[in-house]
Amino acid sequence: MTPASFHTTEAHQQLLHRILASREFAHAHNLKRVLRYLHDRSLQTGGTPPKEYEIAVQAMGRPETFDPRTDPIVRVSIGSIRDRLLAYFATEGTHERLRLHIPKGQYLPVFTTAEDTSPSEPEKSVKALCRFWQPYLSTRAANVIVYTEPLFFRDDRGHYFRDWQINDIGSGPGQLKSRLPIGDVELHPSFHYLSAGEVHCLLSLSRMCYEMRVPVETRNSRTSSWNELRNANLILLGSPRTNTFLSTLQGDQDFIIGGECIEVREPRGGEPGSYTGRRYLDGKLRRMTEYAVISRRPGLTPGTAVTMIAANHGRAIEGAGHLLTLEDRVESVLESMGAPESGDLPADFQLLMQVETIDIDDEVAEVRAIASRWRSGKATPS
Repeated sequence: MTPASFHTTEAHQQLLHRILASREFAHAHNLKRVLRYLHDRSLQTGGTPPKEYEIAVQAMGRPETFDPRTDPIVRVSIGSIRDRLLAYFATEGTHERLRLHIPKGQYLPVFTTAEDTSPSEPEKSVKALCRFWQPYLSTRAANVIVYTEPLFFRDDRGHYFRDWQINDIGSGPGQLKSRLPIGDVELHPSFHYLSAGEVHCLLSLSRMCYEMRVPVETRNSRTSSWNELRNANLILLGSPRTNTFLSTLQGDQDFIIGGECIEVREPRGGEPGSYTGRRYLDGKLRRMTEYAVISRRPGLTPGTAVTMIAANHGRAIEGAGHLLTLEDRVESVLESMGAPESGDLPADFQLLMQVETIDIDDEVAEVRAIASRWRSGKATPS
């Protein structure tokens, strides 16, 4: 591309496509719609910034009764877009010759030329990711992501029923009938559906492995066994209620996924004894706070590792797992847990993650580590 053609609509459009396809915007569908809308609007109106009301109604599908004075969804979303743009150009987009940002006080994207586009050492761009996932970079053992299938029950009329605390095929029908007005119908177990948050987490991890040229396969926890998985590096997703591998391995840890909350076995420094998710209103903006636990421990075979991303809510799994694929966020997490700047990470540690979503559970807005533990020991399945 020549300097004269550098700042063209086509070049801007190509950069926008790369940003929207990046890890930073993976699964952030509402934010993608807003950023694309702002870009298209800048072309259509000759630079006239849209109002919050227009963004909410035209880009986010809010009703015409939307009131920006009481509903901060647009301001929150634009703030998140700004943060993700900064992170993109600091990592995946570090070699881009153009930069895209949304200045404070206005809602139109601005394209500028990068001040320094000289390439840095390739390994530096994923230094933190390589440190965190180091056990999985060796070719000595297979890497396997193990996901879960929630247990549903269906009747002969095509109705499906699910209670998140009922996960046993044998006793499930009786328990459901005692809790729900189902009536005297025959119920059959069904595994037709997956958690959207868990699927998004799996996609984020698979994409990271592909970009880092790390081979990985996916397996269903329901149809897998310890004998099949014991020689592999594992990434276990889900909840102990639905993933028996998680249920087995979390028994002696400090942060435990309980039935309704994250239990803290030995609270430190003013920590509460448990962390429970909550839903609340911020003006008219519905929010949810949930928690996830990231655990690393030695695998069942010497030289292998197990990483668990577990929570009671799928969006918490999505947020925590996606964070582990972002260079800048992993670097911050390593700093927060006091990891040394060089050398291998501990073989056994835990991170407690707080995950904030907007619109209750539609979009992950913020993820941060709020506590950590370093331990020693080995996984011993029963």
